[in-house]
Amino acid sequence: MIVQLITPEKIIFDGQADYVQVPGAEGEFGVMPGHMLFISTLKEGEVQITLADGEKKTFPVTGGIAEVTPQRCTLLVE
Repeated sequence: MIVQLITPEKIIFDGQADYVQVPGAEGEFGVMPGHMLFISTLKEGEVQITLADGEKKTFPVTGGIAEVTPQRCTLLVE
């Protein structure tokens, strides 16, 4: 799936990933390809993106919004 991590200033990450762990306002949630549609607010924490080769990238966030579709996870973060 395509994952985009976007701040007001720039795009932090834009690429393919197999899994994303996100600090949702109601609790941590994971996103994989084919996930159901939803939107969630984010709380302070870390977004962890797992790439196809198993490499993990971690990004601290202080809040924001996640929009998830079966093909894409877009995170608008602070």
